Amino acid sequence: MTQHPPTADELLRTVTDTWGPDTPPGDDDSLIAWGLDSITLMRIAGSWRKRGVKVGFAELAREPTLRAWRALLTSRAPAEPAGPAQPAEPAEPAVGAPEPEPGEPFPLAVMQHAYWIGRGDDTTLGSVAAHLYVEFDGSGVDPDRLDTAVRALVRRHGMLRARFTDDGRQQILPGLTRPATAVNDLRALDPGTAAAKLEDVRHSSSHARLDVAAGEVFSVQLSLLPEGRSRLHVDVDMLAADALSYRVLLSDLARFYRDPDAALPPIRTSYPAYLAERAEVRRLSREQARTWWRRRVPELPSAPGLPLVPEAERADPTRVTRRHHWLPPEEKRRLAARAHQHGLTPAMAVATAFSEVLAAHSGQPRFLLNVPMFDRRGSHPDTDLLVGDFTSSVLLDVDLTEPAPFTEHARRLQDRMHTDAAHADYSGVEVLRDLTRQRGEQVLAPVVFTSALNLGELFDAEVRDAFGQPVWIISQGPQVLLDAQVTEVDGGLLVNWDVREDAFPAGLVDAMFAAFHGLVTRLGTEDDVWDRPVAALLPEEQSAVRRAVNATGAPRSHRLLHEGFFLRAAERPDAPALLWGTESTLSYGELANRALRCAAALADRGVGPGDTVAVSLPKGPDQVTAVLGVLAAGAAYVPVGVEQPPARRDRIRTTAGFHLTLTDGTLHGTGNGTPHETTGGPVGGTPPSHTADDRLAVQDALRHDPLPAPVPVDEEQVAYVLFTSGSTGEPKGVEVPHRAAMNTVDDLDARFAVSPSDRCLALSALDFDLSVYDLFGLLSAGGAVVLIDEADRREARPWAELVRRHRVTLLNCVPPLLDMLLLATGPGELAGLRAVLLGGDWVGTDLPGRLAERAPGCRFTGLGGTTETAIHSTVCEVVDAQVPAHWRAVPYGTPLRNVRCRVVDPRGRDCPDWVPGELWIGGDGVALGYRGDPERTAEKFTEADGVRWYRTGDLARYWPDGTLEFLGRRDHQVKLRGFRVELGEVEAGLAGHPAVRRAVAGLTRGPGVQLAAAVAADAGTTGEDLRQWAREVLPPHMVPARIAVAAELPLTANGKLDRRAVRALWETRGPGEEEQPLEPGTALETVVARVWADVLGTGRVGLDDGFFALGGDSVLATVIVSRLREALDTSEVSVRALFATLTPGGMAKRLAAEEHTPGRLEQVAALHLEIEGMSAEEVDSALGGV
Repeated sequence: MTQHPPTADELLRTVTDTWGPDTPPGDDDSLIAWGLDSITLMRIAGSWRKRGVKVGFAELAREPTLRAWRALLTSRAPAEPAGPAQPAEPAEPAVGAPEPEPGEPFPLAVMQHAYWIGRGDDTTLGSVAAHLYVEFDGSGVDPDRLDTAVRALVRRHGMLRARFTDDGRQQILPGLTRPATAVNDLRALDPGTAAAKLEDVRHSSSHARLDVAAGEVFSVQLSLLPEGRSRLHVDVDMLAADALSYRVLLSDLARFYRDPDAALPPIRTSYPAYLAERAEVRRLSREQARTWWRRRVPELPSAPGLPLVPEAERADPTRVTRRHHWLPPEEKRRLAARAHQHGLTPAMAVATAFSEVLAAHSGQPRFLLNVPMFDRRGSHPDTDLLVGDFTSSVLLDVDLTEPAPFTEHARRLQDRMHTDAAHADYSGVEVLRDLTRQRGEQVLAPVVFTSALNLGELFDAEVRDAFGQPVWIISQGPQVLLDAQVTEVDGGLLVNWDVREDAFPAGLVDAMFAAFHGLVTRLGTEDDVWDRPVAALLPEEQSAVRRAVNATGAPRSHRLLHEGFFLRAAERPDAPALLWGTESTLSYGELANRALRCAAALADRGVGPGDTVAVSLPKGPDQVTAVLGVLAAGAAYVPVGVEQPPARRDRIRTTAGFHLTLTDGTLHGTGNGTPHETTGGPVGGTPPSHTADDRLAVQDALRHDPLPAPVPVDEEQVAYVLFTSGSTGEPKGVEVPHRAAMNTVDDLDARFAVSPSDRCLALSALDFDLSVYDLFGLLSAGGAVVLIDEADRREARPWAELVRRHRVTLLNCVPPLLDMLLLATGPGELAGLRAVLLGGDWVGTDLPGRLAERAPGCRFTGLGGTTETAIHSTVCEVVDAQVPAHWRAVPYGTPLRNVRCRVVDPRGRDCPDWVPGELWIGGDGVALGYRGDPERTAEKFTEADGVRWYRTGDLARYWPDGTLEFLGRRDHQVKLRGFRVELGEVEAGLAGHPAVRRAVAGLTRGPGVQLAAAVAADAGTTGEDLRQWAREVLPPHMVPARIAVAAELPLTANGKLDRRAVRALWETRGPGEEEQPLEPGTALETVVARVWADVLGTGRVGLDDGFFALGGDSVLATVIVSRLREALDTSEVSVRALFATLTPGGMAKRLAAEEHTPGRLEQVAALHLEIEGMSAEEVDSALGGV
């Protein structure tokens, strides 16, 4: 019989026959709608290649219809042979790299190498073996028959006799080096003790690291139980067998158990032969795929940024737990039907659901998903009978940025998967190595999605008949945080999540899994789920907590900002309102009279409701008089700092629209330091922003007769316009109505029982919104405001004297100002303080304890908010100075009265607990908007659910108890070597150090951009101390390369951190801090550094240069170890030592510390260097004398 090349129709018939003869697909039907999936596509492409038709996976996936495939096959069909057709021959393996001799070591496959490296104790997310452990509950399993069957299984499959050497190779041994099975006889034990023993076996086996170096790659135990019951425990290391191989070996084991003499089909090839063949066959396609991936590397995202517990705080970092959900056969059928109806494979529908959950719980719509591929493409017909690791992986670029219905997201992801899978000959592990080199530090893809759909039942009927039902399944993997798996069990769909439990905050994974299986279930039962975007994935329990903490409704006073002051002035005119200096006082009656005179002067100049008036005076009683006068005239005050440069004053004036400025009669802000009087006309030249006509000295205003009463206005009238820095460089004028400001004042006065006996030290500048509460919080309650002199704004010792002299009870300021006051005082010096309110900046966890020393019994409260939400919006009181250990800073807490808060993802959905998102603040404290800027107002202020919200641009997250944690500005998020870095998280991590009072992080300028930080810390604290601390509490990419340490960090005029000045701290290097590599000092250090430099292809390597920053990866680590073993004549060098230290100096130090014969490595290294320095002739001469 002769063989001709197959025709297109013959090849297509191998596909259509799977659907039966009655209802084949139409030529233009999508085969995906008929159940085609990625695994089947791979099989089709592989079978056609074996018949001589070179068609790739991507080509078939691009247009999966019979018509398109027929055209493709016709164009690729092999030509008819020129001579007579030859008889068909059995398929032979392709000729490639030579197969290793039996028993000889051979290289690891790419995925095996990743598993081998990852199981080490010193790798990130290591100390875990890649293994799959299953328990079967059955009856009557005979231990001897089982042992015989296992031995037959080991004889059949060489990889069950494999050992993995410490130089990164594998070797198949001639036989087992240990017993084949172990038996646990529990039949005589009482039920409780037997159950405890079974639990011990389960726990140890679920987290086992078999001794693969000694050839232990599997474990089979049989527990004998009363009444003939049994439990079979099977654990297999994935270095020796992947998940598909697990099916093969269990099926073979069941056959050998049923019939010890079973004649299974012979396996005429081997795993080493497969690897050798594939290395050669894939050479060209791998290079093409490598080129394709390397073009994409610079644009690839990072792994999903799921909320994590710092590594140092994980109770058991290697513990893996499983969550599972089973869809019955009918639900599975409905899910598959709906997926096919939308042109999707069930696997990609489930993968999209998983991706949606990841996006919602990371606040990150674009990320890398690690997708294993079961890829047994071998030319030998017996390849499918083998046991080994045949897996590859794809780094799937998931992008859910654009809001779209679920189906559209799923189709995009399916297209992306088909494209990426077509280039899987360069595996995801290799792409990660490229990413590591490109970014200069190790990059992981620890979130995995594994689909085994269309591979058949996980455990076939023979396995169940022989050993019982599977009751426990768990897998682990090194450098994996979360592995989501979907497979077919009992005709239904089993979804498993294997999770590093202690890596995640409590409750997070449960909420994620519930959201995931709920979405998967709805996809099978609700049609409209496919046609709309995925809604917020917030569990009802979390929604209930949010509703409770946001149930802040309370009656409003409806008073104007200044109304309480004038009422108090009428009731108690002689009570002190303002105190300053040593004995200076202004009573309520005096201050009210001055304010009404000022208002009259303004009215005479045409100022009335709806107008704005600038207030530009130094701190003091005239400044307060001006503010009250403007409000009494029915206008809004616009603070303009006396130190503002003329150009910015001009911009503020243009935006605010004021035509009159209240001053002290001195012209400030000329830029040359020269004061100019205005009462006698322009002197020395008038700056372009002002003339004498639009300036009114407060002292001149006081000559007017007072108004009989303040001009009445509505509470929605603007009370003040505060200007904050804009991202475009233009200052933004925030219009705050009386209603918003009074909402905050009323809450805090009631919360802290502010009364006429209270006195507040007013530290904040008038153009900083904390000053609003300084003034009106106290004046509304009848208390007194203690004023500091303008000259003392940056000197804390005079503040302490004012606190003592005037018996100050309240302090409302930014944290750095409290820090200054605490540093300027001793224990008990602030004993009169009863409440401290901090806001406007990070509130360090050191402050409550330090305040308690200076002011015992004083209440300590952190407040959060923005200028656009009227001073403060949230509150968190620290009771008795007790700060929980997990706090990085005092959190924002919970909303004030009539205020609501949301944390929102980029798609406008509420973020689940622990997930960072943008903080939205709503309710009565929200400002009207930005003056003269409707576009920006529309962008930042929005209506939702009947509430007016301000989108703060701040990053925050909810804790499970409803507490809000502030994480920093959203615009403080930077991208560094492909990583998304939250500077606020870096700052909070550093601030957790006991010696650090405050930290600021940012990026260095110029070439070679690095992450840097500056801290205010106790004397004796070094940058390296803090870098070591950071390594323990932050991910590697968040550890600053440079940390500048100062006694204090520079502040702005408002007492906030001056970030520009802080940046100069880390940009400035001290003497001897030039970027010079640390040179080796010993022979051992020199040899290690030279081998590193040679293998990594760098000119010179310093002792403290980082392995990943030099372009290292796990493969090159193996090469370095091999070269050092040769150079130092020792087997004591290990990959473990390299990954434990990650610098040449650290590695040399560790090798010297751990060597069995102290000093030997240094001697061998010196000899190596001596020989290396000799010429060939000198070596020959030396050898000739031996």
